[in-house]
Amino acid sequence: MSATPGSVGRSWRTPAKHSLMSSLIGEEIGVVNRSRQFGPDCRAVWIDLTAGDAAPGEGFKWHESCSPGSLARHAAHRSNARPVDIFLHEIQPAAYDRLLGNLDEQLPEFGFERYGEGMWRVPDRNIVVVARNVTGQEAEVGSIRHGDAVFVFNDPNAVTDWAMRETFAREIGDRTPWFRSLSTMGCNPGGLKRLELEERQYWFEFPRSQERELPGYRDLLLAAIEGDDAQWAYLISTSALWRNKTEKVVSSAFRRVGRTVAMSWLRQD
Repeated sequence: MSATPGSVGRSWRTPAKHSLMSSLIGEEIGVVNRSRQFGPDCRAVWIDLTAGDAAPGEGFKWHESCSPGSLARHAAHRSNARPVDIFLHEIQPAAYDRLLGNLDEQLPEFGFERYGEGMWRVPDRNIVVVARNVTGQEAEVGSIRHGDAVFVFNDPNAVTDWAMRETFAREIGDRTPWFRSLSTMGCNPGGLKRLELEERQYWFEFPRSQERELPGYRDLLLAAIEGDDAQWAYLISTSALWRNKTEKVVSSAFRRVGRTVAMSWLRQD
């Protein structure tokens, strides 16, 4: 999540969100390594549209407190034998500079070496991290090959900063059938939620753009934190076969912070 130091992105929701992210990406790396449906040339491609500065959270390990850390740890884990390409996007120049510094400091713990500006790799393992100072709206998909397993994180500070362009899901779907995503959606009810309905109407286009591009074998889960004044929710695009598993992962992540989540599937509810 894009944030200035010590400001947005550090709340009681943050540990639960990062736990959810880690669990989902752990599922990804497990499936691409074990399932026979993925060919020998399959890569895991993870696209973080809102990387932020990857600063370690107070009281948490780096890989527990930011999406770049979680992605790097899962990719470099000894149980993974697949190539992994991780693409990080951060629009704010100051946050991007801090991102580079934190990556330089933290990635060597997981075996990464820097080999260019904004680029790191684990030698001899085909695992790379590439960080770009651009908005997630400009994320490129041209390198995605048929059969790659793609996961996208879209974690804006507010729904008004949604970083996934309207055609993004279709662009990836045209290249590979293996695509999942996690988007966060929320805003302060005392601020943005006070805008007139006409001004807020376009927010509904964000999930609708994913709905329009949803193939029959996938579904969308809307998971809303119950009793949350800021009304944060999470939109997960995943295999329709994974409904029960996904619900358990979401419930478990928020149970750890004493919260429950109301969940609804597009194709069922």
